[in-house]
Amino acid sequence: MSAQAEPVVVVGGGIAGLSAAWTLARAGRRVTVLEAAPRLGGVITSQDGDGFVMEGGADSFLTSKLEGDALCRELGLESEVVGTLPSTGAQILHRGRMEPLPAGWRMAAPTRLRPVMAKTRLLPLRAKLAIALHWHRKAEPRDDETVGAYLRRRFGETGGGAIASAIAGPLLGGVYGGDLEKLGAAQALGVGAKSAAVKPGTPLFHSLRRGMGALIEALAAGLERLQPGSVRTGCTVTAVGAEAAGFRVALAGREEIAAPAVIVATPAWRAAELLRGLDAELAAALEAIPYVSSVNINMAYRSAPAIPAGHGFLAGGGYRPLLACTFAHQKFPGRAPAGAALLRLFYSAEAAEWPDARLQQQAMADVRRALGVAQAADAVQIRRCLRALPQYGPGHGARVAALRQRLERWPGLRLAGNAYQGVGVPDCIASGRTAAADLGAPS
Repeated sequence: MSAQAEPVVVVGGGIAGLSAAWTLARAGRRVTVLEAAPRLGGVITSQDGDGFVMEGGADSFLTSKLEGDALCRELGLESEVVGTLPSTGAQILHRGRMEPLPAGWRMAAPTRLRPVMAKTRLLPLRAKLAIALHWHRKAEPRDDETVGAYLRRRFGETGGGAIASAIAGPLLGGVYGGDLEKLGAAQALGVGAKSAAVKPGTPLFHSLRRGMGALIEALAAGLERLQPGSVRTGCTVTAVGAEAAGFRVALAGREEIAAPAVIVATPAWRAAELLRGLDAELAAALEAIPYVSSVNINMAYRSAPAIPAGHGFLAGGGYRPLLACTFAHQKFPGRAPAGAALLRLFYSAEAAEWPDARLQQQAMADVRRALGVAQAADAVQIRRCLRALPQYGPGHGARVAALRQRLERWPGLRLAGNAYQGVGVPDCIASGRTAAADLGAPS
């Protein structure tokens, strides 16, 4: 068999790997997807039980990043796309109260002074005065500093420190699940990130009527339609090595697959394990990207308890390990039967090793403390996402640039996933498409 006739191997059947495979297959390239788990989708999974749509990973995608909606159109899912329900805006649980995010807030910093000075109770007066004093100081986030360091440099020790602890910490903790003093400012705050203008009235987030798992199902069905048998689950790759015509992918059980090109769409730490024998320097750079775990807990109530309006809240530092809570039935339509409620709580890495009984007890205590809900949930689903969230530390941009430079030694090898230039679903889709485009498929 010629190298041209051999399939491109995609290691990893999460959203990035499937997006890469789909792009290649639509371009007429033969592809083989190898996924170690018994199911596709990675952290993205949806469970529909008795009318409750419980998400195990991402529940939506940003509409300002066009890759999510574009992929849905390609897969014929336009009629299944739903937008967020009307909301009062983001809220932070702060000292026992739900406080709205100040108007004009962008990422981790304010863009308008008046709402900060006049209304918010998230910041003490001395912090507001310090922010006003430093308001006209111009400072862009740098790749070599943390978010906390940037905020203190931009708004002073008092103002920046207060923003970091009361607002930026909860906001970014909900996205990255990490520590503000360890996250790199340039990457975490989206310096250089591309987004598109959307039509007025477009929701900030889209999802799918049956949950985000429907996107994975559609990708798998699309690949099966274009190239039957191209996706293999329960198939563990043990190493990627080089050979004269390209690469040789070793699988557990001594099977080997020859491939002209390989896309490794796994977490960076797993990619390091697979590529260590091929390129130790590349593997070391991948291994240097830290990861944390997280836990999310769905709590279903057949008779909805009284909860505030809105889509949920972010938790201030005093509520750790709780990071956030989504009122899923108030965020997207069809997430719970009429008259029912579905809450989804998110916990930081320290809770990932707790036994289920302790996690469930913690969740019940948190909804009682935060929302005054003493009613027992009718169903509880616990999902651990172990070593799933990359932490974009200081210097992450330089590290990614170095990875790209190192990859130039291997023209047929590409990386994809959330470890490089964005952790959201559209970022992962774009990562997979870019990897495919680098191998000759139009993106």
